[in-house]
Amino acid sequence: MTAVVHCLRVWRHYLLGSHFTIKTDNVTTSYFQTQKKLSPKQARWQDFLAEFDYTLEYKPGKANVVADALSRKAELAALSLAKGEIKGCIKEVLEHDLMARELVNLCTQGKTKQFWVEDGLLYTKGRHLFVSKWNNLRRDVIRECHDTRWAGHPGQRCTLALLESSYFWPQMRDSVELYVKTCLVCQQDKVANKQPAGLLEPLPIPDRPWDSITMDFISELSKSEGFGPIMVVVDRFSKYGTFIACMKDCMAEEAARAFLKNVVKYWGLPRSIVSDRDPRFTGRLWTELFKLLGS
Repeated sequence: MTAVVHCLRVWRHYLLGSHFTIKTDNVTTSYFQTQKKLSPKQARWQDFLAEFDYTLEYKPGKANVVADALSRKAELAALSLAKGEIKGCIKEVLEHDLMARELVNLCTQGKTKQFWVEDGLLYTKGRHLFVSKWNNLRRDVIRECHDTRWAGHPGQRCTLALLESSYFWPQMRDSVELYVKTCLVCQQDKVANKQPAGLLEPLPIPDRPWDSITMDFISELSKSEGFGPIMVVVDRFSKYGTFIACMKDCMAEEAARAFLKNVVKYWGLPRSIVSDRDPRFTGRLWTELFKLLGS
């Protein structure tokens, strides 16, 4: 139905005021005019279609050969040609692959029923063609099922489904995932699936020293006298920094004691604290700190 609405919008100036017939091989679409329960989108479609004088007519797929021919043009559906070329490459490099040679030997000795050799090619169950890793052939096969015009740069799942319908090699899913993640076209045209980010605004400048501070941990440091990570506290007004050595597993209780001993003891409690979402900052640190302060 999306295609019908699109065509009517494009050719609206030709169709208004004239009766015309829309032929479809989709049975559901042919009952669209009499459909009782509509989604919001379908209701908008019906409102748009109300200005046209048309008849929906069902035409079985077997009889709809003219429309189907558009999706079966040789220059658009190049998969069969690509398969033929790839088969020749697979056959040439098969003898260079150690795994393929071992499987061929097992087939010749009749020790496996999962694989068989036919016309110099190695097949597995479901008549899937074994692809050697020699000479980056697997990458070429993935490129045929992902980069070409008939494929249209599908996602990981669709690319994997296309490959699994005809080919086989170990850890195919990992190969496809790596290829799609590193595809330049896919990364440039990636559609954002998150809400737009909010407006980035600078933090207000504090009025006095130690009114507002920032806190974070520097981790993955080599141990020195039993200490590992460093808690960094910086006054946003004066840029004065306090560096507090902590034990390797610095939990909320220890962080609260270190903050009280090295910051609050000298400068008092700040009005605002800026930090990342470290569990120690978003969890029990402040509860432990106020316990130590007796409140």
